[in-house]
Amino acid sequence: MIVGEQKPIAEIKASVAPYSRLLILGCGTCVKTCFAGGEDEVATLASALRLAFRKDGASIRIDELTIERQCEDAFIKEAALPPER
Repeated sequence: MIVGEQKPIAEIKASVAPYSRLLILGCGTCVKTCFAGGEDEVATLASALRLAFRKDGASIRIDELTIERQCEDAFIKEAALPPER
């Protein structure tokens, strides 16, 4: 059985604090099923981090992407492509 559990926002924020740009990469299979890392959770985490950093006056760019399966290289390549902007 696969179990996914999201870390507390404070712990995530502390671990990414040194960076000015993040990619929050979700998975559309296992962790989506247990509501720990699918598209909805990626959006929620990104929003929470943006708010937390803004509250501290920090500037950070957070990109969001959810791919079909993180466990397969063919899908990971999608995340390696530069974002269209």
